[in-house]
Amino acid sequence: MSMDDHIPAAADFHIQASPQASALPKLVLKHGDAFLVADRRGDFPAHFEGELGFYRAGTRHLRWLELRLHGESPLLLGADTAPDNDQILVTLTNADVHAPAASGGGVVVPRNTIYLDRRLTLYDPHLLESVTVTNFHVAPCEVLVEVIFTADFRDVFEVRGTQRAERGQLLAEEREGGRVRLRYLGRDGVERGTTVTFDPPPALIAQSRAVYRVALGPAEGFRFDITATAESADADAPAPAPRLGEAVTRLRAGSARFATRAARVVTDHESFNALVARSLVDLNMLLTETAQGRVPYAGVPWYVTPFGRDSLITASQLLPYDAEVAAGTLRFLARWQSPTDDAFLDAEPGKILHEYRRGEMANCREIPFVPYYGSVDATPLFVTLLGEYVRWTGDVALARELWPAAQAALAWMSSPGRPNRYLTYTRRSRLGLGNQGWKDSEDAVMHADGTLAPSPIALCEVQGYAYAAYRDAAELAALLGDVATATRAAAEAETLRQDFERDFWLEDEQSYALAIDADGRPCEVIASNAGHCLWSGLVDERRAALVGKRLLADDMFSGWGIRTLSARERRYNPMSYHNGSVWPHDNALAAAGFRRYRLLEHVITVASALFDASHWFEHARVPELFCGFARHLDHGPVAYPVACAPQAWAAGSTLQLLTALIGVDADAVHGRITFHSPVLPPWLRFVEIHDLRVGRSALDVAISRGRDGASVELISRRGDVELVVRR
Repeated sequence: MSMDDHIPAAADFHIQASPQASALPKLVLKHGDAFLVADRRGDFPAHFEGELGFYRAGTRHLRWLELRLHGESPLLLGADTAPDNDQILVTLTNADVHAPAASGGGVVVPRNTIYLDRRLTLYDPHLLESVTVTNFHVAPCEVLVEVIFTADFRDVFEVRGTQRAERGQLLAEEREGGRVRLRYLGRDGVERGTTVTFDPPPALIAQSRAVYRVALGPAEGFRFDITATAESADADAPAPAPRLGEAVTRLRAGSARFATRAARVVTDHESFNALVARSLVDLNMLLTETAQGRVPYAGVPWYVTPFGRDSLITASQLLPYDAEVAAGTLRFLARWQSPTDDAFLDAEPGKILHEYRRGEMANCREIPFVPYYGSVDATPLFVTLLGEYVRWTGDVALARELWPAAQAALAWMSSPGRPNRYLTYTRRSRLGLGNQGWKDSEDAVMHADGTLAPSPIALCEVQGYAYAAYRDAAELAALLGDVATATRAAAEAETLRQDFERDFWLEDEQSYALAIDADGRPCEVIASNAGHCLWSGLVDERRAALVGKRLLADDMFSGWGIRTLSARERRYNPMSYHNGSVWPHDNALAAAGFRRYRLLEHVITVASALFDASHWFEHARVPELFCGFARHLDHGPVAYPVACAPQAWAAGSTLQLLTALIGVDADAVHGRITFHSPVLPPWLRFVEIHDLRVGRSALDVAISRGRDGASVELISRRGDVELVVRR
C-alpha cells in the first residue's frame, strides 16, 4: 500500500478535536453508564462544538446546561471535583449589576456580593444539581437566576465526529409545573428522553429556559435543585431520583467499600501518595457494576464502555491491590465471548470482545460495536489474566468455572491456516478496524519507508501475549488435571518462542520488528511494542538488555516516557495518536518487562519520568496519552487534545509501576509471596503496603531504600502465607 492509501472512511472512527473544547479545563464525573463533562463553571455551554454534556448509554442527553446570573455568566471563584470523584463543586459570584439605561444605568447590585454554591453529582441515570444563592450585600437584592438547557440526543460517535447520512426526529417537549421532558425518536425506532425537574418550580419555564426571581435580604439565601433523568424506551424505567445529599452518601459508601477492599499504599513522598490516591479513586469511578461483577470501563469521555483489551490490562494492573476486579472482568468477558462467526462483527468462535456499545448508531448498525470482536489481543490476554488471577488468589473454583472459555480462546488462537503459526489479524467487517492491536489507528503498522503493511498482520507484542497465554494455560491445565492441554500449550509456547526469535529479530537495530505483514516481510520499524514482548517473557534472555537499551535511546525516550514510535521513523509524529506519542500504560508494561529481566535501572528511569510528568497534569490525573516532544526544562509534557482523563489503564499504570519497582509476585496456590530485588528511585525512601492480599491471607509490609537496593520488612501477617525476599 502507498502512503496515501488508507482504510475507507466508513471505518474511520477517529476523534475530531474541537479547538475550543480541547483548550478548556474540564470537570468530569461518571457513575454506572452515565457520565458528564463540564467546564469549570459547571456548565455545558452551547457556543462551541465539543464533548461537554450529560450522557448515558452512548447518547448525549443534555447538550446545553448553563447557569446565568442577571443575564450574564457569573464570575468563577473556584471549581474542583470532590476527593472521591462524587461531586463537582463550583463557587461563583456576580459582576456589577446595572439598572436599565432608562433608569440611569447605575449599579444596583455591586460585584462580589451574590454568592452561588453549585454542586453536581451523578447517580445513574440521574444528573443531580443544587444551587444555593446567598446575598452578602448590606441591602436587600432582587436576584435573577436563569438556567438554560437543551438536548440534542446525539450518539457519542457523532460527538466524536462521525458523520451520519440521516438522524432521527426531535419531538415536541412536554411541560408540567416545574418539569420539562425533552424527547427524540431515533432511526432505530427508540424514543429517548431527558426529564428536567426544578424544585421548587421556577417563576418562568419556557423555551428551554427556567428563571428564578428571588428577593433576598442581607445574609439571606435560597436554594433550588435540578434533576435531569436520562430515559430510553429500550431500557427499564429509571428508579426515582434521590436527593443530591442522599446520592453522595450512597456514592461515598461505595467508595469506602472499594477503599476497604483495596490494598493501601503509603510512602514518604506526598506527591506520590496523591498520585496513587488519584489513580485509585479514578479507577473506582470507572469500575461499573454488571451482572458478572465490576468491570473497568475504558475512559471518559470517549470510551465509557467495556473494552476487552483495556479492561483486561487494567484488571492485571490492579491484581496486587484488588483482585476482585479481575474476577468481574473475566466473568463479564466470558459471558460475551463469541460463540459464532459473524463477518460484520469480526467475530469468530472463542474470540473475546473488543468493544461493546449501546445507543442509536449501534442499534442501527452504523457502527459494528454491538459487540465487536476486531481485536487480536484480547483473547490471549483473557487467558493470561486468568492465570495471573489464580496466582494471586488461589481461586481454583473460578479457574474451573472459566476453563471452558479459556479452552475456546486457545482453540481460536491455535486455529489452522495462520501464516507461520503466528497470531494474526485481518479485517472482514466493512465497518471494522483495519488495525486490531492496541495501536489501532489506520496508519499504526508500517514499513521503514512509511508504506502501510498489508494484512494479515502478525504484531510482535501479540506474539508475546500468545506466548504468555500458552504458558499460563499450561499452568492452569496442570492445576485442573487437564494433562493433554497442559502438554500441548507448553509445546505451543516453546515453538512460538523459537520462531519469534528467528523471524522478528532485527540485528541492525538490536530489537524486534514491529510486525510481519501478509507477504512475510518484517516491518523493520522501532516502536514501543517490543516493551510488551519483555513484559510477556517472550524475549530471549540474551537479548533483553539490548531491547531495553534500544527502548531508552534518545529517539525512543522523550524524557517523559517511551514514545510509541522512534523519532527516526518516516511516520513519526509526536502529536499523533500512536506514531510518536507517549502512553503511560505502554510505559508501565515496558517497566514490568524491564523488571522481569532484572533491568532495574530502566524500571527506575521510566517510573521517574512518568512521576515527573504527573506533576504537570491537572488533578494529578494521568491521561490516556500525551505528545512525544522531547523534555525541556522550561515546560512540561505537551497535552494530546482529545485524550481521555480519567482513563483506566493510564490510572492503573501508577500501580503497575509501583509493582515493577518493588518486584512483587504471588503464588497463592502454594501460599507464598515473593519480592524480587526490590528497588526504589532516589525520590522515594520507603513504601508501606497494607492489606497486600495473597489468597485468603494478607500482609502489611514496608520496603525501604538502602545502599544496595531495598529491604522488605514484615509489619504484620494475617493468615498462612510465606514471605520470601530474593536479592
